[in-house]
Amino acid sequence: MKVKKGFNEKAYELATAQHKLELLQAQVTNTTVRKRKAVQLDPNTKFATISDVQKAQVEAGEKEDTAGESSESDLPSEAEDCIVVASRRGQ
Repeated sequence: MKVKKGFNEKAYELATAQHKLELLQAQVTNTTVRKRKAVQLDPNTKFATISDVQKAQVEAGEKEDTAGESSESDLPSEAEDCIVVASRRGQ
């Protein structure tokens, strides 16, 4: 009985150690260094625009290019799509 209990305890310790090792290995792979790319500025401007930053992120591989994904259906194109906030009566 005592031998069986000792083997069960060792098997449990081994399983928990292996699980902890897997968690630590996953943590190491998730904390890799991110690629960074300097934002190319126009010599005539002082600050980078949002589009410049997004372009640099796409080139560095941090983000996917989403510039062409906006569709015209997102924007209201007819008068019926607009909301009247306030109006004057009698005019």
